[in-house]
Amino acid sequence: MAAPGAQQGESGTMDLKLTNRIAVVAGGSRGSGYAVAAELAAEGARVVLTGRNPDFVADAVDRITQAGGTVRGLVTNMVSVEDAKRIVDLAREAFGEPDILVVNPPSPSNTSGFEAVTNEEYLAAHDMYTMSLVNLAREVLPAMKARRWGRIVELASIVKTPHLHVPLPHQNTRVASVAIIKTISFEYAKYEITANSIAPGAIASALATEYFEVNGYDAEAYLKATPMERFGYPEDIAALVAFLCSQRANFISGETIRIDGGASVSLF
Repeated sequence: MAAPGAQQGESGTMDLKLTNRIAVVAGGSRGSGYAVAAELAAEGARVVLTGRNPDFVADAVDRITQAGGTVRGLVTNMVSVEDAKRIVDLAREAFGEPDILVVNPPSPSNTSGFEAVTNEEYLAAHDMYTMSLVNLAREVLPAMKARRWGRIVELASIVKTPHLHVPLPHQNTRVASVAIIKTISFEYAKYEITANSIAPGAIASALATEYFEVNGYDAEAYLKATPMERFGYPEDIAALVAFLCSQRANFISGETIRIDGGASVSLF
């Protein structure tokens, strides 16, 4: 449901001075992650994107390459220390030490109810949403410090404060990852390294459609909770990420920025 005048997939470039910057987009083969990888490549960055499905990774690399971008793809998970090293090593081998890290974990499971969630599910969510960020950030930060420049962006969720109707492991660990971004922003500010979280609302994508269907969620209910009465698009997320990764955003750090069509009712 799109409001009059809303345009899906609009994307353009302004000179964000990202030419030849080296970007890692972990979770960049589909949806908003792919849009981010494509936008950074369109702005001149050299991009390494990852995903777990070989077909999606190959398709993402092909599309960005055909559009004139410079990109490498890697089929891998993004959770463990070994995963993080494998991802960043590819960037080093292909282009050099990363200037930009974007972390986009997969969607959560649907288990809800405090007593229903197992310890294993909590630990898996912690690894997926928290440790993936920790391990990737630790891998890129030393070189960023040495260069005195770097950008870290986490694609988080509007679940930066507890929401009772969101699966418990998801909401608990998402809050933790936002806190980690805040810690990084404070500790590394003196090195001209910024770290920010983006909190998307309802974004239209094949991934979102699958998530709604698998979990039995009502897409219309999401639209009714959004003042614009439509979904956002992955390109909306990508444009914000590209700006945050640029020199134009060099005094924005430690923030969680909502991009939800005005759906949030809180002031901060």
